[in-house]
This record gives sequence, structure tokens and C-alpha cells, in this order.
Amino acid sequence: MGDGVLAYFGYPQAHEDDAERAVRAGLTLVRTISNLDFGIDEGLQVRIGIATGVVVVGDLRGEGEAQEPGVVGETPNLASRLQTLAEVGTVVISTSTQRLTAGLFDFRDLGLVSVKGFGEAVRVWQVLGSSGVESSSEALHEVTLTPIVGRDEEIELLLRRWQRARNGEGQVVLLSGEPGIGKSRLTTYLEEQLRFEPHDRLRYFCSRRHQESAFYPFISQLEHMAGLRRDDTAEQRLDKLEAVLGLGADNLGGAAALVAALLSIPTDGRYPTLNLTPQQYKERTLRTIIARIKGLAMRQPLLILFEDAHWADPSSLEALDHLVDQIATLPALLIVSFRPEFSSRWTGRSEVTLLTLNRLHPRQRAEMIERITLGKALPREVTDRIIEHTDGIPLFVEELTRMVLESGVLREQDGRYVLDGPMPPLAIPMTLHASLMARLDRSSLARDVAQVAAAIGRRFSYELISAVASMPKERLEDALNHLVNAELVFRRGAPPDAEYTFKHALVQDAAYSSMLRDRRQQLHARIATELENHFAHVREQQPEILAEHCAQAGLTEKAGRLWWRAGHISAERAAHREASVLFEKALTAYAALPSSPDILGETIDIRWELNHSLYPLGELARDRENLRNAKHLAEGLGDEVRLSRVLSRFAFTLGSLGDLVGAAEAGERALALAERRSDPDAKAWASMMLARIRYGRGDYERAMGHARRALDLLHEDHGLGPQEAYARFTRVNGRIWLVLCLAELGRFDEAAVLGQQATDMAQGMDEPEELIFAGHGVGRMHLIQGNLDLAIETLEPALSMCKSAEFPIYLPRIASCLGAAYALMGRTDEALFLLEEAVRQAAASNLAFGQSLVLSIFGRVWQCAGGQNEALAHARDAIDLARASGERGNEAWAACLLGDLVSDGIAAAPQEADNYYRMALMIARDLGMRPLQAQCLYGLSRLQKMGGDKALGEKSAADATSLCREMGIKPLPG
Repeated sequence: MGDGVLAYFGYPQAHEDDAERAVRAGLTLVRTISNLDFGIDEGLQVRIGIATGVVVVGDLRGEGEAQEPGVVGETPNLASRLQTLAEVGTVVISTSTQRLTAGLFDFRDLGLVSVKGFGEAVRVWQVLGSSGVESSSEALHEVTLTPIVGRDEEIELLLRRWQRARNGEGQVVLLSGEPGIGKSRLTTYLEEQLRFEPHDRLRYFCSRRHQESAFYPFISQLEHMAGLRRDDTAEQRLDKLEAVLGLGADNLGGAAALVAALLSIPTDGRYPTLNLTPQQYKERTLRTIIARIKGLAMRQPLLILFEDAHWADPSSLEALDHLVDQIATLPALLIVSFRPEFSSRWTGRSEVTLLTLNRLHPRQRAEMIERITLGKALPREVTDRIIEHTDGIPLFVEELTRMVLESGVLREQDGRYVLDGPMPPLAIPMTLHASLMARLDRSSLARDVAQVAAAIGRRFSYELISAVASMPKERLEDALNHLVNAELVFRRGAPPDAEYTFKHALVQDAAYSSMLRDRRQQLHARIATELENHFAHVREQQPEILAEHCAQAGLTEKAGRLWWRAGHISAERAAHREASVLFEKALTAYAALPSSPDILGETIDIRWELNHSLYPLGELARDRENLRNAKHLAEGLGDEVRLSRVLSRFAFTLGSLGDLVGAAEAGERALALAERRSDPDAKAWASMMLARIRYGRGDYERAMGHARRALDLLHEDHGLGPQEAYARFTRVNGRIWLVLCLAELGRFDEAAVLGQQATDMAQGMDEPEELIFAGHGVGRMHLIQGNLDLAIETLEPALSMCKSAEFPIYLPRIASCLGAAYALMGRTDEALFLLEEAVRQAAASNLAFGQSLVLSIFGRVWQCAGGQNEALAHARDAIDLARASGERGNEAWAACLLGDLVSDGIAAAPQEADNYYRMALMIARDLGMRPLQAQCLYGLSRLQKMGGDKALGEKSAADATSLCREMGIKPLPG
């Protein structure tokens, strides 16, 4: 490099003391060059800069002797910049290098320095010379199995909790600790203690690579317990599955059919067809998981280990929620392990104990070292140095002790280890990376196999690695045996059925990061090919795994389509959180592809499916941006089919966010596009959205016109084929929008007929979303009509389904209506609880549609509870929100409530109350809201009689009674 030299330490072979080697080489160069005598006045001058970090080493570049490996990363650039900062004859180092060699050398802190090419100032150190003193540094690491030391109290606690569980008082222990602290070792020790007691054990492993794979730990456990093999026939797999499920399931056929579907095992008519909707599938999966665990627990005491919950997918956490809810009644101990950053939602219950593992005391570290060396004492200076440098992390104690034992600096003599010479200084890295790479590099064959395995994942099968590694069976097994004997990899079973697991993720990361990018891509491509061609269960059941390998292989388009399919599969299981993540990954992949009509069209379709996962989760703001992007793409393509479809959903989301004007514009545009194409399905879709929007604005007659048009377009014999699900959905929802409008207009006989039809249809579909919405509409009708018992009877199951089926978007409307019925029946405490929940849920999802009515109801409930000030505050918030969003009907309800509150308050203001009643009455008459007109007239009647105008008061009361008689309802409660 001209007048400079670039030297790499740690490549091509890593050593645990590479940072120290580099600094010593730099000091030697400075000292040697300054002493050289060239017989001229001008001597050679040298400046040295050193930086430490992870880099990627690429192919050779240059020619002949000038050839050198290409290095990618900021570390060489930082070293080069530090060299220019150094004074002549000095060595300047980065903070990372100083930290790794602290104590080995004396330094002068040069402070923070601005370095070209780096956004922030960096701290720089000058190396003054050698020192014989070393200091500690910290290395945290993933779960590993270490000798059990210093955990007597924790073990006693676990054993006490087990005794309670065994006696029928189910217990949960939340085991928290940083990586490498010994969580897995503690649970393994508990298992060892219980090995002579009759009990069953279930162990679930979460995976960093499967955080978007719904129910992954439960699926993986079932596959392992059943002993499913790739070459098993479908019949053999079902037989094995039934054998496992029979241990804990009473309804074997139902459970087997469901789990077979979950594992993508064809049943060929062995069980009845499920015909489940996504939400039903998810609910029954949750029930089956819990039923199996309960069934096992009822046979004999059960130990359940759920490891690495910080990597759990949302559906598995939901299953864990259900299990924790029921654990108290089971003879079972559930231990959930996780890292401190995981936020546990189960603390505070009497059956739940939080157990946090702390670092080891120096005395305990010494005891642990002795156990690792099998009682053979290390030289005192070696033990002291390990104790000093490991900061009480059991994993680090183990790794550093093994590194010393493998280094060759010790020999056995008379049952102990001795040094052959002066002890070489240990470079303690900021992480275990250097130590692990040094151990891997001691066998090039083992390192190569470890790299292949690292590309596959933390867990890998002999079958897959043998297919990918492409080496003779004997060499492969020798390499795997080397990794197992070095305790870098754990093995379960024997080849060809063996399964392997990296001891902890950092071993996998160290092996993976040591590869060139081209080699990584080649390996991932080979893995993807093998999985696709020979591992059908992965291809069909977990396409997201195949997608990850395709993405790493540079097969971006294929990865995108696989993520799309994986998202679709998760959405079909109502695992909407996982689905939304997978769709986003697909979109990221598609964004990297060259633009074309096909790619843009598929991008719109992915965003369309993403919408259907975001809305049930209540992520409305995110959904708005998603659909806005889809709309822009469809407009750019000139694709009217997709544009009409997207605009309909865009109208729905805008309406939910309270933008009824924007929603109406989008809905009308969608309808115009559909009419231009004479597309009945698209017209029905747009009409349904407009029915909802017009209802929100209080334009009930036009809303009913749109709803009836949608029903006419999707008549009973329409919709066979891909649109059947939507047609059935519309037949229920169209009727419910009619019910809601007719109830506001006081046409209860018509509303009741349509409500019964919608309920019957929803029950026939057995689809939670339709049942929930039908319950809401019919319950609201009963509430307006004054049939409080019927309202409660209808709304309670709808609210229960809303919670269990995870449809937070419907909760505010249903909970508020039920709360109103409770309050009017005198159950105000229950009502206030429900309304607080409704308002909180609406705020969490940014739901504004109908929120003004929720606030009005909240005010009415506070009135019933005697909270005048709270009632007034909610009523005023309601009228402000209704005016802002253009919800005129809800504005009228809020104004009527304000009239009641102001007229009945401690400081009554008759004129203000009169104004509110007349405002509400004017809007109600304009919109045809006869029930509300009657309520306003009753309020005016009371106010007029209080003011001394008895005749006018009687007339208002008579008008109200006449309206109620016309509607066939009893006088409404005030």
C-alpha cells in the first residue's frame, strides 16, 4: 500500500489474544524502526493505528505479490484514520482495542477526536508501553449448560413450587436472567432432581428464527414427541400423531384432524372435514393445545418448561396466556424462562413467582472452575485471572476455562495442572467471539461443517446437513463428533436420525460471521434447494423458513413470494400479528425488485392482504399508510380492478379513523369505478363501505339504500367460488347496517326481522366476526328500544367472543352498549368498568368511528352513578368529537345528554338545557331519529314543567308518548 502496511490479526486464523498481538507488534515496530541506522541524516518514521472489530473478508484483489484480500467493514477505515492522528513513533488505538487489552499495557487517553468518515467523535488512546497487569471485561452470552454452582436458594424455591404443584396447586415460575447466567442449567438440574418421581415433562423451545411462525414451539414439540420422520408416509405420520395425542386428548379424532392440518399432514378422509374459518381454526388450536396439557396433567404431575419466551411468536404467547389462566387448578409447574428485556404479563398472581438469577460470587466462580476441570486444580494465577475476567457469568467462566485447557499452555502433573513456562496473557474479548473462533479454527474440517450448520440455523438435522455439506459420510461424522466432543454442539439421537443444536447462539454467530458473503449465499441457496425439493413439510408448513434462506441467497423475488404465502397461511389461522410481519417482509423484498406491472400488481395484492391482518389488530394508522401506498400503485398502473378494491378498504379505514369526508370520497370513487366496469362484486363491496360511512354521518336513509343495493347485488345464489366468503359476510353485515339505521329511525319491527335473519346466518356460518357484529347490531337495537334484558342477553356473548377471538376493533362499541344497559338496570359499577375498557381500547387503536357515541354513553353511565362532573366532561367531549368527525346522529345523542345533565345538575341552567334539547331535537327531526326525538321531548317536558309552563310541558310529553306509541315501544328512560 505505497509507503504503508495493512496487517490483519485474526485472519486467516483467529486467536483469543489477537488484539494484544496487534498492539505488541505495533510497539515492537515503533521501537525497532526508531533504532535502525541507515547512515543518512533522515531516519525512517512510523505511525501506527489499530482498531478492533468484526469485518467480512472477501476475495483477493490486485495482482501478483500485491494481491490482498478485500475487507468490508468500518474497522480498517478507523485504523487508517487513527494512523494519521498518531504522532511519529507512537501507537494509537481505538476504544475497542483498549478495552480488550486493558491492563496489559499502559495508555494515555487522548480524548474524543473527530475522525473523517465517522459521524460521531471517537475516543482515542496512545499505547505507552507494556504492563503486567490485566483487568476484567464483560461477556454476556446465550443459554448454555454449565456446572450448577451457587444456586442452592433458587433450587430450593423450585422444589417447593414443585411440591405445591404436585399437590394440585398449580404454579408458575418466571425465570429471568441475562444470557449465559444459567437459566437452562437450573431447569435441567430440577429435572435431574425429579427423575425418580412419577411425573411427565413437556419442553417447548422458542426460536429467534421462528418469531413469525405461529405456534412454532408447540408444533416443534409435537413433531419431536411423535418422532415424525420426513420419509414417513402420511398414514404413518397420522398413526404416530394419534399415539402422542392419545396421551392427553379425550376427543382424539377432533384433535388429530386439527393438529394434522397444523402440521400439513394429508388425512385422506381419515377424519371429518374441518371446514373452519381462520378464527375458528385459531381458537380450536388454542383449545387443543391447552386440552392436551390439561389431559397430561390429570394423569400425573406435569413439569412444563417454556424456554426463551423473548423469542416466542404472538400466537404461542396467547396460548401461554390461556395456560397461565388455568394453571392454578392443575397439578403442574410451568417454568417460563426469558431475558430481562422481555416484559412478563403474568406477575402479580398468587400462583406466579418471579425468580431472577444473579451473577456468581468470586468464591462460586472458583468452585465452578474446579468442577469444569474435574477436580484437577489449575495454577493459582490462572484461576485468579479467570475469576477476575469473567464477572460472574457462568457461561463466560466455562468458556474461558475450556479455552485455557485447550490452549496447550498447561500440562497435567500429579493430578493437577501446571504451567510449562510463564503464563501468556489472556486477551478477554468484549464478547466470546474471539474465544469461540479460536476453538473452531483448531480443526478446519470442523469449522467448515460448523459454517454449513450455522447457515442452516441453531438447530439442524443430520439429514439436512449431510445433503448440504456435500462431503463423504465419514468426514462429516468426524467433524460433527469433533464439535460435539468440544461441547460446541449438542447431539440428540444417532445418525441418520440425529438432531444437533449449537450450544448457544454465539457459537452459531461466530461460525456464520467467519464466512465470505459469496459462500454464505451459496450455502443458503443449497439449503433452500434441499428444503424445497426434499423437505415438503417445511415447504408447505413453514414457507417463511424457506423464504429466509432464499433471501440470504439473493433470491429476492422467490423470497418475497414465499413470505407472501407464509403470511397468507398465518392469516388463514387468524394469527394476524405473525401474518402482518410476514407480509411486511414480502413487501420489503418486492421493493428491492425491478419495477414491472406484474411486480407492482402483486405488491398491491400483498398490501390488500396486509390490510385484512392489520384491521382486526386495531392498527388503523399503520393500515391507512398501507392502503394509501396500494392506492398510489394502482393509480400509477391504471389498474381499475385493484384500485376499486383498494379504495373500498381505504374508505373503511378512513372512516374508522374518523375521516368520514375522505372515506365518502374514496367510497364514491370506488363505486364509480365498479359501475364503469359493470362489476357486481366490486359494486357490492363499495356499497357496503358507503352504507357504513353514511350511517356514521347520520344519513340513515342513504345508508340503507347502499346496504340494500349490496344485498341485491349479492343475492343468495351469488358468490360461488372465490368470492363466496365475502358474499356470505356481506349478507350478514348488510342486514346489520339496516338494523342499526332502522333502530335509529324507530322502525323496530323491520329491524327485528332483519336482525333475526342476520343472527341465523351468522350462527350458520359459525364465524366469530359475523356473530360479534350481529350481536352488536341487534343489541344496540334492543337498547334504543328500551328492552334492556334482551340487550344484555345479546351483547354479553358478543363481548365475550370479541375478547376471546382477539377483535379489539369491535370492543368499544359492544362494551359501551352493554355498559349502558347495565347502568340503566342499576349495575353501575360493572357499567363503569366496561366503559373505561371501551375508551381505553378505542384510544389504543386510534378508532374514532362511533367514539363520540361511546363517550356519550360513558356520560350517561356516570349520570346513573351520580358522577355529575364526570358525566358533563364526557358529554362535552362527545359533542366536540361528533362535530369534528361529522357524526350528526351522535352529536344529537350527546346534545340530548347535555340537556339532561344541565337541567338536573346542582346548578341547573334551564335556558342552556333548553338550547341543548332543541339542538338535539332539530338534528333528530332532520335525520328522522324518532326514538331520540321522543327522548328530547320528554326532557323538554320536564324542563318546561320545572319552569312553570305546565301546559307546554304536557304537550311535549304527549308528543313524546305519541311517538313511542307509533314505534311500539315503552317510554324511554331518561
